[in-house]
Amino acid sequence: MFVGERKALLRLNERRRASSGDPDRERAEKSLQVQERFLSSFPPGPGRKIALYSALRGEVGTDRVRERCLAAGAWLYYPRMCDDGNLTFFRHEGSDGWEQGRFGIREPLVVPGGEGIREGFDLVVVPGLAFDAAGWRLGRGHGYYDRFLRGLDGTSLAVGLAFSWQMVAEVPVDAWDVPVDAVVTEEGVVGRGIK
Repeated sequence: MFVGERKALLRLNERRRASSGDPDRERAEKSLQVQERFLSSFPPGPGRKIALYSALRGEVGTDRVRERCLAAGAWLYYPRMCDDGNLTFFRHEGSDGWEQGRFGIREPLVVPGGEGIREGFDLVVVPGLAFDAAGWRLGRGHGYYDRFLRGLDGTSLAVGLAFSWQMVAEVPVDAWDVPVDAVVTEEGVVGRGIK
């Protein structure tokens, strides 16, 4: 079976598992556990540039992370899909607005003259459908995060947030895939060599 076929099958299985898994209440509790473990493992600090995602249904939430990062004085950036087909991250503060973007993903409102960035982050928090212990991730199949991660300057730490059931023995890998440095679940942190 080709890598693309293996990815498609894994995506299908993970989407099924996400929709038929834990009841919403249990999933919300586990999501908070993942976020707390992330915050204790990668504490935010004043002026740190953190790229964060706005969670879709079935993904680990990020509201607690957002709240604590803002309270600590970190600078949060959220992605927008740009016309060139790549992610650009825009600074987002506590009272800034949101709008519905492509694929129904909540994106930050961009004020006229607001400029996004694609590098220079201290920490990048990444969603995924599945991860493995080597840091490989399975996204939704469009390659947006892989292109973004490939373009980083090498100083950013990339961390995936996942439920423990999203950890698989092996994620099929193509030449363009980019692994994360660590994956945080409610059960622990798996790292492939923290920078």
